[in-house]
Order: sequence, then C-alpha cells, then structure tokens
Amino acid sequence: MKKLTKLCLILMVFGMAFIIPARAQDEVELTLNLTRDFGYSSGTGRIQGRFTMKVNGPANLERVVFLIDDLMVGEDTQAPFLLQFSTGDYALGVHTMSAVGYTSDGRELRSNAQRREFVSAEEGWQSAMKIAIPIIGLAFAAMLFSFILPSLLGKRVSMATPLGAPRSYGLLGGTVCPKCSRPFGMHVWGMNLVIGKLDRCPYCGKWSLVRRVPNELLKVAEAAELELAQGNAETPAHSAEEKLHRDLDDSRYLDL
Repeated sequence: MKKLTKLCLILMVFGMAFIIPARAQDEVELTLNLTRDFGYSSGTGRIQGRFTMKVNGPANLERVVFLIDDLMVGEDTQAPFLLQFSTGDYALGVHTMSAVGYTSDGRELRSNAQRREFVSAEEGWQSAMKIAIPIIGLAFAAMLFSFILPSLLGKRVSMATPLGAPRSYGLLGGTVCPKCSRPFGMHVWGMNLVIGKLDRCPYCGKWSLVRRVPNELLKVAEAAELELAQGNAETPAHSAEEKLHRDLDDSRYLDL
C-alpha cells in the first residue's frame, strides 16, 4: 500500500511538471514588443518620444486591446496589431504597457508586460547629447587626422612611382587627380561626401573632390603619363590628356 501511494505521488509530480509549462506557454502566447519611432531610449528603461507597441500572436487573433497602467489606450482589429503613442501624453515616471488579445475561437490572451520610465524631453535631449558629443568629437578628430597625416607623409612616399608605371590601386579603387592628371589609389582617410570623396593626390599634394573611375580610364591616365615620360611630341601628349579628361567627364554619368 505504501509503495502504491509513493508511486501515485511520483506520477502526480511528473504530471504537474508537464502541466505547468503548458500553462506558462499559453500565458506568453501573446507577445508585446516596444519599438522607438522617434525620440530617446537609454537602453536601461528610460524613454522619451514616440513609440509603438506591437503584438505577435496566434494566426486566429482577431482583436488586440492595448493598455498602459491597466487602462485601455487603444485597440487594433487588423494585423499587424500595433498602436503608436507619445510619452509626452502621460505623466513622468514608471509605466507598464501590456495588451489583451481575443481569438476567433473565443480565447482571451494576455501579453507580457513592458515597464519603462517616461522622462521629460529636456532630460531626453541632455542624455542624448551626452552620447552624441563624444561621437562627434571622435569624428572631428578623425577628420583632422585624415588631413594632417597625408600632408606630412603622403608627398615624400609618392615620388617613388615614376610616370607611366603600372600600380596597384587597392581595395577602394583608383581615381585620377583633376589637378595633375595622375592616377592614384583612393585613400581610406579621404572624406566621403555625397557627390564624391575629398582626397589628396600623393603626387601634386592638392586636395580634390574625386570619384572612383573604371580600370580602362586608369590605363588611359597611365598611358598619358608614359607619353610625357618618353618625351614624345607635345601634341600627342596633349591629345592623350585631352582624351583622358573627356573620358573622365563622361564617367560622371556612369553608375560606378
């Protein structure tokens, strides 16, 4: 009899082990996520601005009611089930966001809760600036470094490349200096702008706005250099250089 009682207790324990996870799974069948649309988020639960509550649930989910501090703030009857809100419409402090979903077979599902602290716009901007200022400072230092370093080292190294010599243009590709018409590999320290890259020619030492050009044009530029180096007649050299400039102008309209 005692053995039978112990066996029953063991079976009950195992049964509860399977029943409890099944219930827990039903409770989290509705998942609430919070995303930032515009504003500030500290990453530690402090937010300010415009955010969206979005719910993921079963395929037969028909309606979702959104709650802030257990008060209904809106509902959605079509997937994707979401609601946008602004922290400025609520009092400062900690708030809890959740949702209740209703399925076509009559079930009511409750989502997980998202707790956040709503802060003022002033505090949000001040916190954001504390993050942004060091980043801006590093970017400015990198820009300054990109101008100083080439000016100190670039010109002395480049003189080792003779006119017309084939060269490697690196991973960023090559371009042609609009000042001296010599081809060179684009530098990683150049400043990327919308219409091109501000880069320094290692031969003439001047800064120009350049774009990556095809290998064919780089070969034309190398050939023009070679004609000048060989001391050919002035007209062919100028003709090659003029052709190079025409090809460069045409390349501006290519999608490189």
